[in-house]
Amino acid sequence: MAKKSRGEGPNKSEAIRAYMKKNAEAGPTEVAASLAKEGIEVTPAFVSTVLSNDRRKAGKTGKRGGKGRGRAAAASTGAALEHLIEAKKLVQKMGGIDEARQAINLLAKILDS
Repeated sequence: MAKKSRGEGPNKSEAIRAYMKKNAEAGPTEVAASLAKEGIEVTPAFVSTVLSNDRRKAGKTGKRGGKGRGRAAAASTGAALEHLIEAKKLVQKMGGIDEARQAINLLAKILDS
C-alpha cells in the first residue's frame, strides 16, 4: 500500500502539471531539471508516470494508441483471417496440430542454420 502524504513540502505532481501547462512541449527530462532548479526533486520517470496517469484518467491516449490496438486489432482484419484459414488447411493436410507443429519447428531449425 502507498505511503500517506505527511503534508510536508510541495506537491510534486501538481508542480509537474503546473509546469506542463506553461510548457506543453517540454519532455520529462526538461521538466525534472526545471523543477530541480525550484527545489522540487523529481525524476524524469516520475514525470512520465504523472503525465501518463493524467492522460489515462482524461481518456486520452499516448503515441501507441488506446485499448484494442496492435495485435488484437490486426487479428480481426481480413488478411489475418485468411492466414488462419490457410493454417487450418495445413494442419488438416499434416494430419493434426502436433504434426504441423513438429514440421514448423523443424523448418524453423533449418531456416536458422
